[in-house]
Amino acid sequence: MLLLSGDIEQNPGPIAVLQTNVFCLTPSKLATLMAQGADIIAIQETWKSSEQIAGMHTGDYVLYAQSRIGKGGGVAVLVRKTLRSKRIPLTIPQHDTSLEVVVVQVALDQNRDLIVASAYMRPPAQVTQSLRRLLNCLPASSPLLLCGDFNMHHPQWEPFLETSPSEVAAEFLELCTDAGLTLVNTPGEITYARGARERSCIDLKWSKHLTVSDWSASVSPLSDHYMLTFTLHQAFKDTIPSAPRIFHSWGKCKWDLFVKDLDAQLPAYDYKKLSTGIKAFTRALITSYRRHCPRGMHKDGPRLWDDTLMEAERMATDSKARYLHLPTPDREAEMQRTRSPFFLLLRERLRNTYPRRISKLNPGEPLAWKYISGRKKASIPSPTSILLGGGQHTYKTARRAANALNRIFFPFHPSHKAVRPSKGNNRRNTSLGIVSSSSFWAAEQQQVYLYIYIRGFVTPLLMHLLILRNCLLRYVIRRMARPRTG
Repeated sequence: MLLLSGDIEQNPGPIAVLQTNVFCLTPSKLATLMAQGADIIAIQETWKSSEQIAGMHTGDYVLYAQSRIGKGGGVAVLVRKTLRSKRIPLTIPQHDTSLEVVVVQVALDQNRDLIVASAYMRPPAQVTQSLRRLLNCLPASSPLLLCGDFNMHHPQWEPFLETSPSEVAAEFLELCTDAGLTLVNTPGEITYARGARERSCIDLKWSKHLTVSDWSASVSPLSDHYMLTFTLHQAFKDTIPSAPRIFHSWGKCKWDLFVKDLDAQLPAYDYKKLSTGIKAFTRALITSYRRHCPRGMHKDGPRLWDDTLMEAERMATDSKARYLHLPTPDREAEMQRTRSPFFLLLRERLRNTYPRRISKLNPGEPLAWKYISGRKKASIPSPTSILLGGGQHTYKTARRAANALNRIFFPFHPSHKAVRPSKGNNRRNTSLGIVSSSSFWAAEQQQVYLYIYIRGFVTPLLMHLLILRNCLLRYVIRRMARPRTG
């Protein structure tokens, strides 16, 4: 039946959504998230700049990100390319440092769109005007999915909370309720665990005009936050635009596992509940072929997420779950022992993916364009690196870069060896009999070079000459104003 149906992905059916806080989005973590097979992935705390985000390889996804100005923070949304999507601009004032959000619009049909927002609120969380504008200014009739790490505690999602909720948490809940949002989380289900006692439900999902099912929170080796998954369905029935044709490697499908998995998911047949049975069969069929039938025509090498990586990920996840269930030194050591090999293996695979695929090609056979076009983009060097020799050296601070420019553009070659004067006497040049102004000249030089660096090297030669002229004039004026001694 699968072979006769041809393009199964023409209507994706239920949309799988994944959310997690990754504590720094590395290529290994990004590959792990994409390997989960979700259609939409919401990420918090990327800790990456816009340039670093732009250079990441996202495969079958389109990446929308919002980076923080400074260290830490950052949010992102990944949408599968089979779904038409675009970013909705949302400007947050610079003084509002509490909320970070990126908003994406996913097309359902010609007249209806799904709005997905990934948000992060740094502790201590605050309800600001930016959050109110986010919830109140979006189209009221559009389905909305709000995923985020909100760093708030309330009995609504933490029934085990022993203290009364803060005013900020109560205000946040009231704001979401007034906006027509419904909490997707299962109350009391842990989403963040650290150490032996720290447990909370700070990662939340809110929805509006959506039907949500299969919500779950699972331990992840990526960070202390759990990996949250759920499915959007029914509301998307016959409304998602047809996706481009996607092929499957039927020859590499594990049919035995496919049949066993399909049989295990099917409920007992009941002729009185045909509609429920059809839905259960469709869900089991889609889940089984997604698990055991790899996508694409992999002619030029094995797929990245093979059985070895899956087993390493499973071992890392299970060891972390055992540690969180009963934190002991032995289980913590076991968690570290299984986590490190998983990431080492994944990083090695990411480094060798393209050389391995190229090595599998026959003589004269070209590499598929989808692998070439998806390579990491070359970063544009900064003006500083260009002026300092093509980026051969890296300078961590502006002061070091200014000093390097000092040595390149204004080399100082004294014609004599300076004699250090004794304490309490005037500083003199013994060969010329002129009062030395080396300290004044050094201070002026430092201001010149910092000024050039800050200005971004606009017409550098002209600026150098003008500033050098001013320094010389100031030196002559000060020298003439001093009375001669002796």
